[in-house]
Parts: sequence; C-alpha cells; structure tokens
Amino acid sequence: MIRRIALLVPFLVLPLAAQTPPAPPAPPAPPVATQDPAIPADTQVVTTASGLKYSVLSPGDGVTKPKKGDIIRMRYTGWLPDGRVFDSTAKHNDEPFYFPLGMGRVIKGWDEAGALMTRGTRLKLTIPPELGYGDRGQGPIPAKATLIFEVELVDISIPFRTANKEAQKKTESGLVYEVLREGTGESPAATDLVKLRFAAWTATGEYIASTEIDMRNKEIVGECGKLPLPQPIFTEGAALLKVGGRCRFEATAARACGERLPPGLAAETPTVWELELVAILKPLPIPPFELTADDKLKKTASGLGYEVIQEGAGKTPKMGKSVTVHYAGWLANGTLFDSSFQRAEPTSFQIGSVIQGWNEGLQLMKEGGIYKFTIPGNLGYGKPGNRNAGIPPDATLIFYIQLLSCAE
Repeated sequence: MIRRIALLVPFLVLPLAAQTPPAPPAPPAPPVATQDPAIPADTQVVTTASGLKYSVLSPGDGVTKPKKGDIIRMRYTGWLPDGRVFDSTAKHNDEPFYFPLGMGRVIKGWDEAGALMTRGTRLKLTIPPELGYGDRGQGPIPAKATLIFEVELVDISIPFRTANKEAQKKTESGLVYEVLREGTGESPAATDLVKLRFAAWTATGEYIASTEIDMRNKEIVGECGKLPLPQPIFTEGAALLKVGGRCRFEATAARACGERLPPGLAAETPTVWELELVAILKPLPIPPFELTADDKLKKTASGLGYEVIQEGAGKTPKMGKSVTVHYAGWLANGTLFDSSFQRAEPTSFQIGSVIQGWNEGLQLMKEGGIYKFTIPGNLGYGKPGNRNAGIPPDATLIFYIQLLSCAE
C-alpha cells in the first residue's frame, strides 16, 4: 500500500506500553445527537475499589475469562453524560476493537472492566475521569469527563499461553517451538509466497506486537525466505508451518529479532511468539514496465500525468472513502519497488492516506478502470524520498493501478 510514511509492509519494531495510544479511538467530530442510541439502563450497579461502576447487561458464557496479555476483541459504544455518542464500533464498520488486556493500551477503566468479563459479556460502565482521559480529555471528550460505555467482550482473539514443556521441540539452530494446531499440506519452500499472522510477548506476558493490533488485523505477505520483516523468527518459523497451522516459539529478543530489537527489550529478554500460516499464495503476473508516450499522456493542473489503459464503468472514488486496488510501482528507469501483484492480493486503504499523486489520480478513475500514472516528485515522496522502499529524493514514480472497488 502506498502510504505517505511507508510504502512496503513496515518492520514491526514496535514500542511497548509507554507509547501506546489511548482507546477507544475518538472520531474527529461528535455525531448528530438525534441519531445517537440511548444510554442503556443500569441493572445492579457494582462499584469497584478504583471507582469504576458497572452493571451486567448480559452475563456471557461465564467460562472464558481473559487474563493479562491476552489479545481481546470488544464492541462498544461510548457516551458523554449528556447522552452524546463520542465513538462506537458501529462507526467503524462494526469491526471489533483489538487490544492487549492489562498493558495500558486502553484507558484504565477498560483494562479493569475487561478482566471482569467472560466471552459474550456485555457491561454498562460508568468510568470516572481518573480512569478515563483525566485532565487532558481526548478529541470530543472534554477534560475531567465521566464516560459511559456499553462494552461487549466478543472473544479472546489470541490468549497468552504458557509452554507445554512435553510438547516442545527444538530445531537444529536451537529455536524452541510447540505445535498448537497442525496445518494441512506441505510446509512452504523459501521461495513460496506466504501469508502469516503473529503475536509476540515477553515470557512474562508483556505484550510486544501483533498483526491484529499493530497491522490492523492485516496479514504479513512475502516470500517465506525473504519476509518483509528482518526478524529471524519469521523466516525460520514460517518454514515449520503448514497452512492453517499455528506454532508457539520461545527465543531471546536477539534470537527472535536480530539486530533490530523492539524498544524497551534487552537482547537477552526471553520472548514468546505465535505464528499462524494463513495461506501459501501464487504471485500474479506483474504488468510490463513502459513509459507513457507523450501523445498518450494527459496532465492535470497539478502536474500529475496519466494514461487511460482501460476505462471503468462503476463508481468513482471520493476523498476519505475506501478503495481496493491492484498496483505496481516503478522508478522512471524501470526499477520495480513495490507491487500488490507480487503479493497475490489487492490492497485496500482510504483516499487521503496515501501520496498526493494517488489521492488525486484515483478520483479520476471508475471501478474496473486501469490507469498508468506518472507522478512527479512533488506529488510523491518529495525531497525526503523513501529510503526503505528505494525511492530517491524528488523521484518521478510510474504506477499501474487497477481500481477493483470503492466505497459509496
């Protein structure tokens, strides 16, 4: 995906709890009050020692209870005391919100409430300011605001598991692993394109990173022996898996991550990783590189050049809306630096979150269309370029883009 900050799948050297964002995320503006659902009525109110108030709206299964370090999924609606909704999963396509329990990734009231729930539990929470956003507020949430939430524990997405010593094995290189779920078929070869999910913790259950949270529930895709993450554990670990299989690995931070350690971890820190092989993919053919001839090149007022290879017949994307595309990108000398075709899957993003040439160019297209764009440096990565992607300063970029779909 061609994001303004990074082009290729980023290396997940991620901060620990010290830099974690507050949650749930706040929208840029409060919704229209007349459209807001009503605050649910309390049942029997319980007040904890911290001052959190909760009442049980649905009890859940009473069995599956999360613990510190587990990655859990919540649905929620949040109100200010005057009845205004400031955020909800309904405003985010009803996608549950992921976070690691007890790691400070969310407000204190949420961390405390999550530990009280089991799968399927719905609670009404009344969270005092000191367990919410405190004196600073957040977006539409004013300073020192009491918050009201309805929260539902959808699932424990990835629990933090301790080792089954009897089931552990060791590779020739010394990597300790345990098969949690057997997959099917053959393990991938080094040149096979694989799709992976992962989660990582310290050995004591302190969350480090995961595809669910830090990649917004997107998988890692790359050649098994050249995954777009330099951690040794990915290349070696993926080769042990079969499709649908999941393994638990133990290694020091240095053994798992190589030279680029996550901030806050010493080289000798014991870590735990879980990897799941989602699929082995077959790369799609990459369109041939060819500069657009002058007689076919059209230009916009900004200087964006484009060639219509195939006109679309569907909807036209709009700023802020999601699109799904296949693409390939080259430097003007024909050097390929990124392609969704290589990863065998299209990519989706919001217009406005990518380089300016893409933001403008996509709004010229219709679903089903294929355009080739010539993007000057000032509409691409400008003077900084993008060293990680191999894009020099002020580089002209050539993109082949196939618009598969766009949101209304």
